[in-house]
Amino acid sequence: MLIVIKYLFYILIIFSFLIFIFLNFSSVFGAPPDKNSKIIIENSKNFVAGKFLNLNSDYKKISPFSDSSDKGTTLMSWLSPPKDKNPLAPLPTMQFQGDTLTKGKFVWLGHSTLLMNIDSLIVMTDPVFNRASPVPIFGKPFSYEHPINTDNLPKVNVVIISHDHYDHLDSKAIKDLSKIVDRFLVPLGVKAHLERWGVDTNRISELDWHDSEDYRNVKFTLTPAQHFSGRGLTNGNSTLWGSWIVSSERMQAYFSGDGGYSETFRELGDRYGPFDIAFIENGAYNADWSEVHMFPYETVQANIDLKSKILFPIHWSKFDLSIHPWDEPIIRVAKEADKRNVNIATPMIGEVFDLTNLPNNPWWEALRN
Repeated sequence: MLIVIKYLFYILIIFSFLIFIFLNFSSVFGAPPDKNSKIIIENSKNFVAGKFLNLNSDYKKISPFSDSSDKGTTLMSWLSPPKDKNPLAPLPTMQFQGDTLTKGKFVWLGHSTLLMNIDSLIVMTDPVFNRASPVPIFGKPFSYEHPINTDNLPKVNVVIISHDHYDHLDSKAIKDLSKIVDRFLVPLGVKAHLERWGVDTNRISELDWHDSEDYRNVKFTLTPAQHFSGRGLTNGNSTLWGSWIVSSERMQAYFSGDGGYSETFRELGDRYGPFDIAFIENGAYNADWSEVHMFPYETVQANIDLKSKILFPIHWSKFDLSIHPWDEPIIRVAKEADKRNVNIATPMIGEVFDLTNLPNNPWWEALRN
């Protein structure tokens, strides 16, 4: 018996050592900011006592918690999920052809990854094509009829990143894109991650909230969001998070990244709006993290606050990140948008569209038959 205990002890030590090595040396976790970035970070008014902070908010939830995912999570809710929590068949998608993304068109690639052609500049948001986790056994994406990867992309000019969570910043995708993208625009502190994954420092710009950069007659502005950051166990909120405004003479688009609902949307609408289209988070919500993720009724309200002509719900249909069924976010947000007379775009993943041929197809219903 003592021999068994001794060998179990040795196995535990080896296992702990391997975890330590993985957590401290695996490139998937990124890297801490260098000396120059630290100086910029420490001078940010949003960086206090060694951490980035959200803006103060007086907003209180106004909707009764009636749906299952509007209640708090428990261990049993994760261990015994509803049978329809994940899709039972590959999601219907379109085969994306890069050369169809002409001026003024958009394509959604699932979750928060999309491409937009703004005045012949191809912009990509939060590129994630692999797992939403640093550990290979977690974060597997849903199956698609027509999978999309970095090999299917047209020439991408600019990548904008909202924050460094794994479902928004994919180290493998960045490595694939590192030599072929002209410009990466990121919140403060995120630059170091990209440099570790092979992006030349001269191709990266770090921005604080309300900072802007012009690139080929398109203006990119990082704006506040109510969220948090971190890729490891000890570096929470050491990098900034945010939303993005992409604007040109012909187009004004908003990309939310992640965030809870607050007065910030109304302030952004007053300061930067109106918008032609707003890509707003709608998924992976729960009462336990309602301050940093929106419920569907809040997604619709955010679009109204932003003074956006079209709501495009993102952050759903690719990863299992909460306890609600995979299609609940789009069902609820579409119902709320209809009730409040908000124009909503619901293209299939891989479907190219523009603002004159707005897709409004409930394609998800096919998986419920």
